[in-house]
Amino acid sequence: MAKRRVFLGLIALAAVAGLGLQVTGTWPVAYGWLQSHVPGLGGSGAKAPADQASAAGSTGKKPGAQQAGGGAGAGAGGNRGPAPVEVAEAQKQTLQDSISVIGSLAAQESVTVAADTSGRIVAVSAKDGAAVKAGDPLFQLDGALLEAEMKDADARLRLAQVTYDRNRTLAKNNTVAQSNLDQSKAELDQAQSAKDLAQEKVNRLTVRAPFDGYLGFRQVSVGAYVTAGMPLVTLDQITTLKVSFSVPERYFTALSVGQSVDVTSDAVPGKSFTAEITAINPAIDVNGRALQVQATLDNTALALRPGMLVRAAVLGAKRDAVTVSEAAIVPQGSNSVIFAVKDGKAVRQVVTTGQRRDGWVEITSGVDAGTEVVSAGATRLADGAPVKVAAPSTAE
Repeated sequence: MAKRRVFLGLIALAAVAGLGLQVTGTWPVAYGWLQSHVPGLGGSGAKAPADQASAAGSTGKKPGAQQAGGGAGAGAGGNRGPAPVEVAEAQKQTLQDSISVIGSLAAQESVTVAADTSGRIVAVSAKDGAAVKAGDPLFQLDGALLEAEMKDADARLRLAQVTYDRNRTLAKNNTVAQSNLDQSKAELDQAQSAKDLAQEKVNRLTVRAPFDGYLGFRQVSVGAYVTAGMPLVTLDQITTLKVSFSVPERYFTALSVGQSVDVTSDAVPGKSFTAEITAINPAIDVNGRALQVQATLDNTALALRPGMLVRAAVLGAKRDAVTVSEAAIVPQGSNSVIFAVKDGKAVRQVVTTGQRRDGWVEITSGVDAGTEVVSAGATRLADGAPVKVAAPSTAE
């Protein structure tokens, strides 16, 4: 039984040593505990802790201190190697400034067709949504009364013509006074005017299309009584559309008649249309501090319709610019910084940025085209830090 206790004590003593408790003051405490709990532990074995403590004291170092110090030194790394980075050249691109806004489409010409006179509709030629030409009849009003008036005017005109012809013949023989001839001529002119007026009234019984376009939905049917000015149907000329949009006043100097406008619509995905600015409102809206702009768009293919919501981008003049990857820009306070690679070292350069689009950034100042710029790993760099250019990672 005593041997077993001695054996267990030695195992415990070894465990304490393995846990790194070989420091001054620890070994005596641990050994004293074992000696009080394990009878028979003594002899030559009892001197080992004291000897180790004495050895540690003579060297001025605690047991295990050298091992810990070595680990710390290894962790410090001493001289760190170059930081691995990926680089890419600053590219030269041709850019075009644009002002992107929301706009709407309107027909080049749009009108609500109405009757010029009152009457009852007796015929309808207008088909909902149909294309018509200028002058095509759309509605016909009842003209019985006007036709009777027309016949009366025609009869009066014939009588006035006969009277004038007779008086003119008699005037040649001096058998009628000149005043009678003049009076008959005036009556003839009046009769002609009355007939022309009646004919115009008859003509207005037919409602016609004022220009080429597409009809909307008619609002009346055969038998309806309409009054002058009553809406009958809408007519829109949509082969040419107007793009109307507002631009913030700060862009006033960037706009001019004749500029190109890139137009897109969610209703026609994947397609872009080109319009041209045709008019700019001379006054700025005081409520929104915006400038009203109108552009004209060719819609011969009828791909767009009036009333659609569109995105309009006013295109400026083309220019050459330097661009870098968006990942190369490192924000530092109020500055934008890139790191160029020269002679194996990172060189910090403050830059001024412009447009941002599709993963790249325009650099208006601070770097030249062709400069090798850190595109990955720039956030952990400092000015003058050594770098090692690594191959760009590729997806497997």
